[in-house]
Amino acid sequence: MPRLLLALALVTCSLSPAFAQRDAGAKARGDFFFYARSGYSHVNAAHAHASHYYGYLGSTPAISPRVAQLSDSTMSHHLDMTQQHIAGMREYFTSTDDADSIVVLDQVDKHLAEAEAHHAAAQEAARTAPDKPLAVQENIGKMQDSLDKVMAGQETLIKKHGIEEQTLPPADDKSAD
Repeated sequence: MPRLLLALALVTCSLSPAFAQRDAGAKARGDFFFYARSGYSHVNAAHAHASHYYGYLGSTPAISPRVAQLSDSTMSHHLDMTQQHIAGMREYFTSTDDADSIVVLDQVDKHLAEAEAHHAAAQEAARTAPDKPLAVQENIGKMQDSLDKVMAGQETLIKKHGIEEQTLPPADDKSAD
């Protein structure tokens, strides 16, 4: 009986590390989950800021240079970060030969490029005609429409790949320490 227990203990101990290790694709999936969630956060932030700027443009007779500069830098940052996260997702889908997701990303890229073009047109109009905020507002509205399409594409990928909203462990969960 002691030999049986010893053999069982040895087998159990030798299997534990194998079960504890992640599979070969775990890092790549983790990276994808980060890119998908964080990229969505950036495009959502760009959209939210565009919404605030849109409202401002509808209520002012002339655009403050400071507001135009802040809006430009904020939206540029979030658009750039969105693009970087999409590049990370593309690398993942390419490495896993996921052609369907790459097709969705191609559309996301197209709409993001449209949003960037509308943003550039808005900023040019703000620089050259600060006394015509409604012309800038029109471009910002088009940018928002393009960003809606970017977010819809990202949501499609998030749902397709089963990425659930990450939650914090309960306060009494000791595994978080």
